[in-house]
Amino acid sequence: MADDILRVAALLVACLLGLWTAVACRRAKYHGLPGSDALVWAGLSAVFFLLSLIKTARGLGLLRGLGGFLRDFFKQRGWYEDRRTLQITASIAVAAVAMVLLIWGLLWAWHYIKRYRLAIGFAGLTVGFGIIRFISLHEVDAWNAYAPWARTVVDLVAAVGVSALAIARLRQLSAFAGSRYRS
Repeated sequence: MADDILRVAALLVACLLGLWTAVACRRAKYHGLPGSDALVWAGLSAVFFLLSLIKTARGLGLLRGLGGFLRDFFKQRGWYEDRRTLQITASIAVAAVAMVLLIWGLLWAWHYIKRYRLAIGFAGLTVGFGIIRFISLHEVDAWNAYAPWARTVVDLVAAVGVSALAIARLRQLSAFAGSRYRS
Protein backbone atom coordinates (compact mmCIF):
# COMPACT_ATOMS: atom_id res chain seq x y z
CA MET A 1 0.00 0.00 0.00
CA ALA A 2 2.81 2.42 0.85
CA ASP A 3 4.48 1.54 -2.46
CA ASP A 4 1.29 2.44 -4.33
CA ILE A 5 1.02 5.79 -2.58
CA LEU A 6 4.69 6.53 -3.28
CA ARG A 7 4.30 5.60 -6.96
CA VAL A 8 1.17 7.73 -7.43
CA ALA A 9 2.77 10.68 -5.63
CA ALA A 10 5.94 10.46 -7.74
CA LEU A 11 3.92 10.21 -10.97
CA LEU A 12 1.76 13.18 -9.95
CA VAL A 13 4.85 15.27 -9.13
CA ALA A 14 6.26 14.47 -12.58
CA CYS A 15 2.88 15.35 -14.10
CA LEU A 16 2.69 18.70 -12.31
CA LEU A 17 6.30 19.62 -13.09
CA GLY A 18 5.72 18.73 -16.74
CA LEU A 19 2.58 20.87 -16.81
CA TRP A 20 4.36 23.76 -15.11
CA THR A 21 7.19 23.49 -17.63
CA ALA A 22 4.73 23.41 -20.53
CA VAL A 23 3.03 26.57 -19.29
CA ALA A 24 6.39 28.28 -18.69
CA CYS A 25 7.57 27.33 -22.20
CA ARG A 26 4.35 28.67 -23.70
CA ARG A 27 4.72 31.97 -21.83
CA ALA A 28 8.38 32.21 -22.83
CA LYS A 29 7.46 31.77 -26.47
CA TYR A 30 4.96 34.63 -26.22
CA HIS A 31 7.72 36.87 -24.87
CA GLY A 32 10.12 35.99 -27.66
CA LEU A 33 12.24 33.58 -25.64
CA PRO A 34 13.07 30.00 -26.67
CA GLY A 35 10.10 27.91 -25.59
CA SER A 36 8.80 25.96 -28.55
CA ASP A 37 8.93 22.71 -26.55
CA ALA A 38 5.68 23.35 -24.67
CA LEU A 39 3.91 20.61 -26.62
CA VAL A 40 6.52 18.02 -25.60
CA TRP A 41 6.16 18.89 -21.92
CA ALA A 42 2.35 18.94 -22.15
CA GLY A 43 2.45 15.44 -23.68
CA LEU A 44 4.75 14.15 -20.95
CA SER A 45 2.48 15.68 -18.33
CA ALA A 46 -0.55 13.96 -19.86
CA VAL A 47 1.23 10.58 -19.92
CA PHE A 48 2.18 10.81 -16.26
CA PHE A 49 -1.32 12.01 -15.32
CA LEU A 50 -2.90 9.00 -17.05
CA LEU A 51 -0.40 6.65 -15.40
CA SER A 52 -1.19 8.10 -11.96
CA LEU A 53 -4.93 7.73 -12.62
CA ILE A 54 -4.48 4.08 -13.59
CA LYS A 55 -2.32 3.37 -10.53
CA THR A 56 -4.86 5.13 -8.28
CA ALA A 57 -7.79 3.21 -9.80
CA ARG A 58 -5.92 -0.07 -9.34
CA GLY A 59 -5.00 0.82 -5.76
CA LEU A 60 -8.62 1.66 -4.92
CA GLY A 61 -9.81 -1.58 -6.46
CA LEU A 62 -11.77 0.10 -9.25
CA LEU A 63 -10.21 -2.17 -11.88
CA ARG A 64 -11.14 -5.34 -9.98
CA GLY A 65 -13.17 -7.58 -12.20
CA LEU A 66 -11.73 -6.16 -15.43
CA GLY A 67 -9.44 -9.18 -15.77
CA GLY A 68 -12.38 -11.54 -15.30
CA PHE A 69 -14.44 -9.63 -17.83
CA LEU A 70 -11.65 -9.76 -20.41
CA ARG A 71 -11.03 -13.45 -19.67
CA ASP A 72 -14.75 -14.25 -20.19
CA PHE A 73 -14.77 -12.20 -23.38
CA PHE A 74 -11.82 -14.17 -24.78
CA LYS A 75 -13.34 -17.50 -23.67
CA GLN A 76 -16.58 -16.70 -25.53
CA ARG A 77 -14.66 -16.07 -28.70
CA GLY A 78 -12.58 -19.24 -28.29
CA TRP A 79 -9.32 -17.31 -27.99
CA TYR A 80 -8.56 -18.25 -24.39
CA GLU A 81 -7.33 -21.76 -25.15
CA ASP A 82 -4.65 -20.37 -27.47
CA ARG A 83 -3.87 -17.38 -25.28
CA ARG A 84 -0.13 -18.07 -25.18
CA THR A 85 0.13 -17.54 -28.93
CA LEU A 86 -2.11 -14.49 -28.64
CA GLN A 87 -0.03 -13.04 -25.81
CA ILE A 88 3.23 -13.46 -27.73
CA THR A 89 1.66 -12.06 -30.90
CA ALA A 90 0.24 -9.10 -28.97
CA SER A 91 3.62 -8.42 -27.33
CA ILE A 92 5.37 -8.42 -30.69
CA ALA A 93 2.60 -6.29 -32.23
CA VAL A 94 2.76 -3.74 -29.40
CA ALA A 95 6.54 -3.55 -29.69
CA ALA A 96 6.37 -3.18 -33.49
CA VAL A 97 3.66 -0.50 -33.40
CA ALA A 98 5.47 1.36 -30.64
CA MET A 99 8.72 1.33 -32.62
CA VAL A 100 7.01 2.49 -35.84
CA LEU A 101 5.19 5.28 -34.01
CA LEU A 102 8.35 6.26 -32.15
CA ILE A 103 10.42 6.45 -35.34
CA TRP A 104 7.68 8.27 -37.23
CA GLY A 105 7.15 10.67 -34.32
CA LEU A 106 10.85 11.36 -33.96
CA LEU A 107 11.23 12.08 -37.66
CA TRP A 108 8.15 14.30 -37.71
CA ALA A 109 8.88 16.24 -34.52
CA TRP A 110 12.67 16.10 -34.47
CA HIS A 111 13.11 19.87 -34.29
CA TYR A 112 10.80 20.04 -31.25
CA ILE A 113 12.31 17.25 -29.18
CA LYS A 114 16.01 17.21 -29.94
CA ARG A 115 16.81 18.12 -26.36
CA TYR A 116 14.06 16.07 -24.76
CA ARG A 117 14.76 12.56 -25.99
CA LEU A 118 15.86 11.60 -22.50
CA ALA A 119 12.60 12.80 -20.92
CA ILE A 120 10.58 10.94 -23.53
CA GLY A 121 12.75 7.88 -22.94
CA PHE A 122 11.94 7.96 -19.22
CA ALA A 123 8.21 8.17 -19.97
CA GLY A 124 8.54 5.37 -22.54
CA LEU A 125 10.20 3.20 -19.92
CA THR A 126 7.21 3.17 -17.61
CA VAL A 127 4.59 3.09 -20.40
CA GLY A 128 6.29 0.13 -22.10
CA PHE A 129 6.58 -1.72 -18.80
CA GLY A 130 2.87 -1.14 -18.19
CA ILE A 131 1.85 -2.42 -21.62
CA ILE A 132 3.91 -5.58 -21.29
CA ARG A 133 2.51 -6.07 -17.77
CA PHE A 134 -1.03 -5.71 -19.15
CA ILE A 135 -0.41 -8.42 -21.74
CA SER A 136 0.67 -10.62 -18.83
CA LEU A 137 2.96 -13.29 -20.17
CA HIS A 138 3.75 -16.01 -17.65
CA GLU A 139 7.43 -15.05 -17.67
CA VAL A 140 6.54 -11.44 -16.82
CA ASP A 141 4.16 -12.63 -14.09
CA ALA A 142 6.89 -14.84 -12.63
CA TRP A 143 9.36 -11.96 -12.76
CA ASN A 144 6.86 -9.68 -11.01
CA ALA A 145 6.27 -12.33 -8.32
CA TYR A 146 10.02 -12.74 -7.83
CA ALA A 147 10.74 -8.98 -7.77
CA PRO A 148 7.53 -7.09 -6.87
CA TRP A 149 9.57 -3.97 -6.13
CA ALA A 150 10.64 -3.71 -9.79
CA ARG A 151 7.44 -1.94 -10.88
CA THR A 152 7.93 0.66 -8.18
CA VAL A 153 11.56 1.17 -9.18
CA VAL A 154 10.66 1.60 -12.87
CA ASP A 155 7.96 4.15 -12.05
CA LEU A 156 10.19 6.05 -9.62
CA VAL A 157 13.13 6.17 -12.05
CA ALA A 158 10.86 7.47 -14.80
CA ALA A 159 9.19 10.06 -12.57
CA VAL A 160 12.45 11.28 -11.03
CA GLY A 161 14.13 11.48 -14.44
CA VAL A 162 11.36 13.53 -16.03
CA SER A 163 11.05 15.70 -12.91
CA ALA A 164 14.78 16.47 -12.92
CA LEU A 165 14.68 17.39 -16.59
CA ALA A 166 11.60 19.57 -16.05
CA ILE A 167 13.32 21.40 -13.19
CA ALA A 168 16.40 21.92 -15.36
CA ARG A 169 14.22 23.35 -18.14
CA LEU A 170 12.40 25.64 -15.70
CA ARG A 171 15.75 26.93 -14.41
CA GLN A 172 16.90 27.48 -17.99
CA LEU A 173 13.76 29.45 -18.80
CA SER A 174 14.14 31.58 -15.67
CA ALA A 175 17.78 32.29 -16.64
CA PHE A 176 16.64 33.38 -20.12
CA ALA A 177 13.94 35.60 -18.63
CA GLY A 178 16.36 37.08 -16.08
CA SER A 179 18.98 37.91 -18.72
CA ARG A 180 16.33 39.47 -20.96
CA TYR A 181 15.08 41.83 -18.28
CA ARG A 182 18.59 42.76 -17.07
CA SER A 183 19.72 44.07 -20.43
